[in-house]
Amino acid sequence: MEIYAAFNSDGVSVLISDADLNDAAAGNAPLSAELADAAAQARCTDLIDNLRASLDGDDRTRKLAAAKALLALDDRAAVSLLESLADTETDTVVAKSFRAVATRMRGPQAAAELFADPDTDPQLARLLVSNYNSHLRPEFGDIRFLVVALGHYFDRSLPWLATLRADLWDNGVYLILAALSNDIAVRLLREERGAAERMRLLHLLDLLTDHPGDDDIAADAASLRAVLSAD
Repeated sequence: MEIYAAFNSDGVSVLISDADLNDAAAGNAPLSAELADAAAQARCTDLIDNLRASLDGDDRTRKLAAAKALLALDDRAAVSLLESLADTETDTVVAKSFRAVATRMRGPQAAAELFADPDTDPQLARLLVSNYNSHLRPEFGDIRFLVVALGHYFDRSLPWLATLRADLWDNGVYLILAALSNDIAVRLLREERGAAERMRLLHLLDLLTDHPGDDDIAADAASLRAVLSAD
């Protein structure tokens, strides 16, 4: 029996078992935040209807966890539902998160194009990066997007990045580095088709190892560079 560590709505890590997920699958009730997170980790496609039901209600954490779980499960049929709920959602963070997830469900290129549009809402653009703080299995297009996004962050080449607070800048870069350090991401970067992205990323990592504002970012950049440079 598998056990999954997941966060509940209070931000506390709890343990969820396969038995818990099986019990949840026996009904059609909305899932708690921790069950939604565990369902994403376990790739429980039989809980998709429960996850869709979890997108409504007053629990922000549960709704965000459910949306990211649907993204991890590649439930592209949920795009219209997410966009419809975003239109009526009063919580702007949830509404923009739903739009960010729906955009990525249309494919990595859709996310890349929306991120790079100077007119995109800054919070929505950041949430496109936050999508990767999830159990989504990256495709090669995601790798390309993340490397380009990291370049935008470093160069501050989008209007909203030029004035972004230091802590939000650090958070975005941290999320990108974490996503690119994923085992699947590293494998894709080391493939022949990833040569251009790998070379661009290695250059950016060299620059980030001297980042003066956050030691963790410098350490993460150095660690990823070492992995990508290894024979």
